[in-house]
Amino acid sequence: MLDDFDLDELCRNPEVSYYFRYRLHRRDFHEFRLQDRVRGHYAAKPLYGQLTSAGRVDQAAGYSGEVAALFIPIKARVVHDVSLIVVHIDPQRITLPTGRRNWPAILEAAKDGIREMLAESSPSKRRDNTRLN
Repeated sequence: MLDDFDLDELCRNPEVSYYFRYRLHRRDFHEFRLQDRVRGHYAAKPLYGQLTSAGRVDQAAGYSGEVAALFIPIKARVVHDVSLIVVHIDPQRITLPTGRRNWPAILEAAKDGIREMLAESSPSKRRDNTRLN
């Protein structure tokens, strides 16, 4: 599934490149399972609190608590099939006491956001998803 998807095209999408300012690789994605079935793949990253005046990430500002996630459904073939979501967690949960990123908390926040998005888009709760153009 992910082998057939053009990640370079995904990275050229302005909505994606705003949050993911680096080239995405297949190793950046994790299986997303729901009810013991693989439903797709996702990548996530914590966001810094602000940008510099030059529009670059201001790492000195620290993390905002926002986590950006890309979800590529199992049957996705084009960029339009991908969803971009941003979820919020306590900013203190993003890093460990050692200063390293707390990837289990970051990835769990992304999975929670994806589950919520999928539940809202079910036929009984149809709403607009954040789909890429």
